[in-house]
Amino acid sequence: MMIPYKRHDLVWLSEEGRVYALSNIQNCIPVIDDKEREELIVGVSPTGVPPIPAIVRRQEKTEDELLCIGFSFPRIIDGVRLRIGCKVPPDCIVNHITPFEVVKYKTGNMPALAVIEALMDAGDSRHIQVGCFGSAALQLVTGLPYWHKDSDLDIYLRRGGDRQELEQFFELLLKFEKQFSVTIDAEIEYQGQYGVKLKEMFGSGNWVLGKGLYDVALLKKGAVNII
Repeated sequence: MMIPYKRHDLVWLSEEGRVYALSNIQNCIPVIDDKEREELIVGVSPTGVPPIPAIVRRQEKTEDELLCIGFSFPRIIDGVRLRIGCKVPPDCIVNHITPFEVVKYKTGNMPALAVIEALMDAGDSRHIQVGCFGSAALQLVTGLPYWHKDSDLDIYLRRGGDRQELEQFFELLLKFEKQFSVTIDAEIEYQGQYGVKLKEMFGSGNWVLGKGLYDVALLKKGAVNII
């Protein structure tokens, strides 16, 4: 099944879609009871977490034509963030935004916002589009306390410039890590199909791992036209 979404996209479900998601849970880490799962996904409790977007994750190669998504919640249990993986029909999606649209949101007030803005400024002058996913993205969009002092900043890049501009951007990224005391985990888009770690691209190895919507592939650096 081909879908109009990519990894890291945030999607909002209809009320019927949330009920469907609850009945099609694939995994829950850490384990919580059924009542709490219902409160989190469907929102039946007036004191529960307000409806949050789900994240598009790697799709399974099946014929059921269901979309694989995951809910990531602010709650941390024994050092592990609460996550629930589900499958839903694509027609229950009522809205979605990409990592590049996430950075337009300013709902969540957090230290990482200054880093994101600095990266966006660096990217603008070097023909590199900067997006955001992960904990920072969820806090920006929902205003809920996803971000904590040990969180990495996950950013997603789309390159339009040349190698020199990307090298300059990477050097600034490393500078910002020290300046803002945060680990920046950057993925760069390869042919619109895979996300490749930027630090792997500039690392010493000959291969990089490409994470796609349907698969994971080892890509030889010399054959990857990114840097």
